[in-house]
Amino acid sequence: MGKLLKIILSIIVVAVGLVAVLAVALLFIVDPNDYKAQIASQVEQQTGRTLTIEGDMALSVFPWLGLDIGKTQLSNAEGFGDEPMAQMDAVQVRVKLLPLLRNTLEMDTVRLDGLQLNLARATDGSTNWDDLTGATGAEDEREDDTATDDAGGELLGGLAIGGVEVTGARLVWDDRSADSRYEVSDLSFTTGEIEPGAPFDLDLGFSVAATQPQLSGRFELTGGIWIDESLQVFRISDARFGADVTGEPVPGGRQVLSLASDITLDLEQQTLELPQMVLNALGMEISGQASGSGISGDDPQFRGDVAIAEFAPRDVIAALGQDVPVTSDATVLGKADASLQWDASGRHFAATSLTAHLDDTRLAGTARLDDFTAPAIGFELQLDAIDVDRYLPPPSDTPEAAPATPATAAGGSAGMLPVETLRGLNLNGSFKLGSLKAFNLRSTNIEFSVSAKDGLVRVHPASALMYQGQYTGDITIDARKDTPAIAMHERMNGIQAGPLLKDLTGDDKMLGKGDLTAKLTARGNTPEAMKGTLSGDMSFAFTEGAVKGVNIASLIRTAQAKLQSKPAPADSGPNQTDFAELKGTARVTNGVIDNRDLTMKSPLLRITGEGTAGLPDESIDYLLTTKIVGSLEGQGGKSLKELKGVAIPIRIGGTFSKPTWTPDLGAAVGDVVQEKVKKEIEKKGQDLLKDKLDDKLLKGLFK
Repeated sequence: MGKLLKIILSIIVVAVGLVAVLAVALLFIVDPNDYKAQIASQVEQQTGRTLTIEGDMALSVFPWLGLDIGKTQLSNAEGFGDEPMAQMDAVQVRVKLLPLLRNTLEMDTVRLDGLQLNLARATDGSTNWDDLTGATGAEDEREDDTATDDAGGELLGGLAIGGVEVTGARLVWDDRSADSRYEVSDLSFTTGEIEPGAPFDLDLGFSVAATQPQLSGRFELTGGIWIDESLQVFRISDARFGADVTGEPVPGGRQVLSLASDITLDLEQQTLELPQMVLNALGMEISGQASGSGISGDDPQFRGDVAIAEFAPRDVIAALGQDVPVTSDATVLGKADASLQWDASGRHFAATSLTAHLDDTRLAGTARLDDFTAPAIGFELQLDAIDVDRYLPPPSDTPEAAPATPATAAGGSAGMLPVETLRGLNLNGSFKLGSLKAFNLRSTNIEFSVSAKDGLVRVHPASALMYQGQYTGDITIDARKDTPAIAMHERMNGIQAGPLLKDLTGDDKMLGKGDLTAKLTARGNTPEAMKGTLSGDMSFAFTEGAVKGVNIASLIRTAQAKLQSKPAPADSGPNQTDFAELKGTARVTNGVIDNRDLTMKSPLLRITGEGTAGLPDESIDYLLTTKIVGSLEGQGGKSLKELKGVAIPIRIGGTFSKPTWTPDLGAAVGDVVQEKVKKEIEKKGQDLLKDKLDDKLLKGLFK
């Protein structure tokens, strides 16, 4: 047995020596440059392309089996110009020979310098590499090779690469069918020694220029990489990605961002770990962590958290290239932050815990999005307090009429209804707000639920406490047809009219505790169109109040004085008409409010009213009929016993902002005059009446 081993070892030594001798001899006998023409001929025969090897070729065999090739280029396909499809200045690939005998691949640093690759697509859709991939039988050959490898091939027992060095590379994609061009230039890619189980460094950098869209930029990536020996676990530590991009589609024209992270990918366990991430962009720092499981399966699962450190929204808006809005309060949009815990899959994304701050306001809650192809959104959010007026533009010199309820307040400042957006909404959620100030209206304990699907949006139930009373509402927007429709059913109970009107219009024209209901519909996609189609029913009832700006008793005294050719009496009381009860109903048709049953009662007066008010032009055409039922002294003047029980009409005209009040006392006393004239006729005879009845008689009726 010992003699046999010696013979075998001798044979191996002789064989190795012979291989070494042959390898050295091969270097002197074979010159690869002698085969340039043959290689080029074979390439042209197989592809129809011209391969030009301008530089020298060098072959090494022992201890490295390698090839060095100098400047080389491959011609372009016909119809794609004279510029070569591919060219390079130099390439070097070397493999250690003896480790191959042990089924181990050891490579020297792979070097590629000056790679130029020009890829193009013609207007007819063909590319300049179609002729290189159309060889018949190639797929079958690949399948045969695979079968052979599966049957008898074995994986390498080891792998080691001295590194990769790519310098001065340039890649161009010219898509003539889309009139777009993308160029990656100054590309460099270097690594340290690559060996499974040992870490190595990565450094990648390149510039990009594009025409569609018009942009350019520089991108860089560095980090440490570790790959386990089974090639199943990949880890990147201290990975840093940076970008500096300019162009038309870039917000603000230029953006600089950086991202730092650690990444672990386990293909065997199907897990992904990002234990820490920090993104800096737009003046914000966003940090977080994430993990995933089943990452290559049908339903991968991910979870993590994100935190946005305090930043100034004004600065972010400016960084995005947008004009910072002019606000009533110049200090708002000064600070904000947010934090979020989330989970996600291929079918959903959920914010399981959301907290955000904007200036002095805090938002908290949860939200969920299901089915990314047809998103369905659900949420439960709570806001502690917000003053919306601080974020609105400063009031103009000509203020517009403000909306009348919390529900219509939001619509009062809106423009076109986003019909297509409403049709695509699929959401169901609830919102709570501790206190709100908007359009100078104040409310607390606001709660509402909103649902939307297939163009039908409903806000119900909606409730709020406001002005010592309560608001409830039910609002529906139907955007399923070409012209959207809105239905509103709103109630306000126990509302103090004075403070509400003071906040709403700046003038508390009416005082009292009131109940209001409105059941209205409108059509159109702008507030103006809806105002002109508004229809439905309304009712109101106020108690223990007053109508300010008009003193009906004073108007009557002044009118009587004119009839008696006397100066108008001075009034000492407030310019208002007190009432114990004021109520009525109204029918609204295409923006015109028609009221026929107004009643107002007080110890002094009984008032009824009827007429119309047009919302589109804000016009008023209304008639009040007043009867005196008590002494007028309580309204700041002398008693007018002569007019007790007399119906006195007051015509109201003008507009909402400038109403006019015109009492018609002459018409009011017409019945009284006729009655006294009749008595005079009966007493003195018709002839005497003709001689004596003159203006003195008429004036004397009120002495």
